[in-house]
Amino acid sequence: MNDDEKYLFDLAGYLVLRDVLTTDEVARMNEAIDRHRDQLVPHELQFEGESQTLTSEVRQHWLEGMLAWQRPWCEPFRDLLVHPRIQPYLTEILGGGYRLDHGPSLVAMDKGCAGHYMHGGGVERQDFSQTYMCKFGKIYCGLTVVEFMLADEGPGDGGLAVIPGSHKTNFPMPQSLHLYEQYAEYVVEIHCRPGDAVIFSEATTHGTLKWQGDHQRRTMIYKYSPRFQAHAPGYHQATFPDYVDDMTPEQRQLLHPPHG
Repeated sequence: MNDDEKYLFDLAGYLVLRDVLTTDEVARMNEAIDRHRDQLVPHELQFEGESQTLTSEVRQHWLEGMLAWQRPWCEPFRDLLVHPRIQPYLTEILGGGYRLDHGPSLVAMDKGCAGHYMHGGGVERQDFSQTYMCKFGKIYCGLTVVEFMLADEGPGDGGLAVIPGSHKTNFPMPQSLHLYEQYAEYVVEIHCRPGDAVIFSEATTHGTLKWQGDHQRRTMIYKYSPRFQAHAPGYHQATFPDYVDDMTPEQRQLLHPPHG
């Protein structure tokens, strides 16, 4: 993570990294997802909440559990745990020994799909699970999200959106902005190509705009925490799942529960 990137992450609360994944890596993940398409189901939660701007009868579809899939289908998703392009950023942001807090999850959205209300923000939380601060040139961050884009997200398509700088806010978000019904000029729609990645602090206000693209939106979400921290009770396992015996030591290390 170079000095320019540190400045931009501290300034905006997110970074867009281009061409993190090769065309082959993206193709392998999409092929594995297609292979397990029968497991892609509408999410039970209504992520738009009470927003009339983001609502739709077309629901988000989610897919999880890919770390436990049989080979070769699990391999590209396990590889993302320790991807060499991403590791230096997470080490700088979260410190050494960071851990996978939850995920990976695939979010798939078809044309007209409902969005997700704006959430997160820098108002200090007592448990520091979503905190952001910078002291003496060092970033201290709680839950941190990496989204790997498996499809185009172009202008007007919708998808991931953030409010730059909101990880440092000190006042509660207006309800009308939370529902994306007012102040839309402060919300930035993130544009990416397949293989790009976006890293952002959970403290950065973010959400998902209704999907307007003719193609299916696909994004892989991995969420990480510092080694000593979990986002919330129940977001970690005290014991390893059975499939870890088939993982590399580097991959397995990220599945540890919070530790000192």
